Amino acid sequence: MIERILTSGLVAMLLATSAFAAPQVVPLGSDSTVDADPVAACGALAASPDEEGWRDRGLADKQIFLNGAQAACEAALRASPKSDAAKTWLGRVYVLIGRPADAAPLLEDAAGKGNGFAAYLLSRLTDNGYDDGVEDDPDRSLQLLKQAADAGYTPASVDLAGRYETGEGVDPDVDAAVRLYRAAADSGNGRAIYKIGALTQAGDGIDQDYARAMELFQQAAEAGEPLGYNGIGQLYQNGQGVGQDYGKAAAAYQQGADQGEPQSEAALAYLYEQGLGVEQDYGKSFALLTDSAAQGYGFGQAALAIHYLFGQGVASDPGKALSLALQAVDKHVNYANGIVGYMYAEGLGTARDLGAAQMYYQAGSDGGDQYSADRLKITELEITCEDAAGSQYEPGGVGHGVDFEAIDADAAIAACSAAVEANPESVGDQAWLARAYMKAGRYSDAVPLARAGTDAHNVLAQTLYGDLLVLGRGVHRDTEAALELYKSAAEEFPLAAFTLGRIYQEGEIVAADKDKAIEWYRKAYESGVEGADQRLAELGASPTDQ
Repeated sequence: MIERILTSGLVAMLLATSAFAAPQVVPLGSDSTVDADPVAACGALAASPDEEGWRDRGLADKQIFLNGAQAACEAALRASPKSDAAKTWLGRVYVLIGRPADAAPLLEDAAGKGNGFAAYLLSRLTDNGYDDGVEDDPDRSLQLLKQAADAGYTPASVDLAGRYETGEGVDPDVDAAVRLYRAAADSGNGRAIYKIGALTQAGDGIDQDYARAMELFQQAAEAGEPLGYNGIGQLYQNGQGVGQDYGKAAAAYQQGADQGEPQSEAALAYLYEQGLGVEQDYGKSFALLTDSAAQGYGFGQAALAIHYLFGQGVASDPGKALSLALQAVDKHVNYANGIVGYMYAEGLGTARDLGAAQMYYQAGSDGGDQYSADRLKITELEITCEDAAGSQYEPGGVGHGVDFEAIDADAAIAACSAAVEANPESVGDQAWLARAYMKAGRYSDAVPLARAGTDAHNVLAQTLYGDLLVLGRGVHRDTEAALELYKSAAEEFPLAAFTLGRIYQEGEIVAADKDKAIEWYRKAYESGVEGADQRLAELGASPTDQ
């Protein structure tokens, strides 16, 4: 299964980095103009290198000394309360220190006066999906982004081009995207140069030309855009316009990863995972993906989910794996649907839920993921089995399953045999087949399946095997062992709780105990088991202890 998921994930990776990276301290210099002008002093600490007049002096987010910038820009605004530049720069600092609600009014005022950088920052704030005190408004965000681009703020043009390329909030228009990217690239923007290279590599809106793509990726890297190294690595990894060379691909990705670029990190992690061009090293792969995923990169999150799921370079943690895979789905990483579907189908990190698995597999299949398409067919067989022989009280069994007395043994055996053949490793499918066999009186066929499920801690299998031990059908009778199995299963399976209530009420295999019977019946009643209320009434007890 792991190979299928990994293979299905080898698709083109799209950048999804945060607009605001973690800050780091940089040395401060001295400038006589800055010393004499509070607004200039603020700009020296918080201006963007993409602003007019600051192209050689502005700072990236991670370069800003936040404490000093905050103090300087607050002083600048006190000295020049009408300065749009001071408002913009202080707004930027407030965003970076986690005070977006304080930043918004400053940026609103500056953007209203035509400051392109302020409009860009406000555009990001009004469509980030966070509950940060600034109301999301996608239409307003797009309007602000266009305003920032029209004002000549190059990163806004690049972001707007990205929207036209992907159709995010606008009708897809690759020609418009190319025009905007080209204009930004002509001004020396490394990200735009990279995007033109990526479109040239793909032949999307531009004639496909791998040699030209290589030139553009190299130019992007030289312009300070680490994604350029990712592009170079892709060409070498795929053998596009050059001989396939995993070693050179790894070297290029490493240069991007050294700068913390998440796409390069994820690509290099794959090479370490597979041992392509580098010695296989799950630990290095895990470390790279951890940083990539922490930056919100969806493909990094999906790949890291696999590491946690299968214990590659880290202890297995299905719950963490599911959380990461769901985050990747939210980032529209299609093959992550297959990971989530698999986890729901097998009950890893969550209760088994074939309905949820079917939904995610369908989404993956619709997006072209072959693994999801193949697993969807298996899941449909399993749902037919569950409907025929599963219990509606199993974890994740809501809307599926049937009472034991209502099982059509022949139909259920046929359905579940097909499911087990399609997915022979599924303990859940085997438990349903065991239940169908028991309804048909084929106890010797049910025993090995129920025992295997019991060893795997499947609650239905534990209950079924308990029934076989009580009845002595296909196994030696052992009521004490049965009682322990029922108690173990009852924490998640209310039918086991109902069975315990009946055991303590009837006193056939243990001494009758009215209080314990009531306790177990109430647990079954709380989970909606039919007949639990009638049993409680027989004992003169209410469904609750009130």
